[in-house]
Amino acid sequence: MQLFGGCCMNRDIAIDGPSGSGKTSVGLRVSEALDLMFVDSGLLYRVFTAAYVEQFPADQHLDDVHLAQILECPVNYEADGTVQCDGKVLQLSLHSPEVDRLVSPVSAVPRVRVAVNRELRRIAIAHDVVMVGRDIGTTVLPKALLKVFMTADAEVRARRRVDQLRRQGVVADFAAVLENIQERDRIDSSRQDSPLRWTDEYIIINNSLDGFDDAVQSILLEYRRRLANAV
Repeated sequence: MQLFGGCCMNRDIAIDGPSGSGKTSVGLRVSEALDLMFVDSGLLYRVFTAAYVEQFPADQHLDDVHLAQILECPVNYEADGTVQCDGKVLQLSLHSPEVDRLVSPVSAVPRVRVAVNRELRRIAIAHDVVMVGRDIGTTVLPKALLKVFMTADAEVRARRRVDQLRRQGVVADFAAVLENIQERDRIDSSRQDSPLRWTDEYIIINNSLDGFDDAVQSILLEYRRRLANAV
């Protein structure tokens, strides 16, 4: 928040979209250009999921009792983008296939969403942010100055994910990754608590063609226009 004429003005940007749509890469570039704090809400869900996988590696499906134990772990999102669980960074990669498999089911649990949203709102009170996720503009920051929904074809998103994993030294099967992405889309869009969606307040950007520069410039142009008109 910044003060204009004695009033608080919301300068936040909310970027929502499915996995692999490019919202994180675009959001980072936008935050750097505007000198705003970048917050990837997905990292918080991945921290809870990774903590679950580390502690209960034999679970193939979510166990309510086990998940309740994980939710007792305090999670903090630091200004440098690192996320700590119970004061330490987890050893398991937040983007490992094991985490990918369970992150959407974990994210769909209302108690998890309450814990994550509480931390996200704490950050946004302290900082002007570019925050990316799946329900940022609809649930977490409903008064954001600008709301963006990024889309991309599932096949394109799967290819990006495979390339990302390969850069991390992880061999991934395209068909399996595509199936996982489509299943995550189904879960994220159909859950009762804050589903993945957009409203008339959003500007829609299709990022299927890897047009990161165009997407960044479109967001910056609209943001600066709204900021100028709000002053």
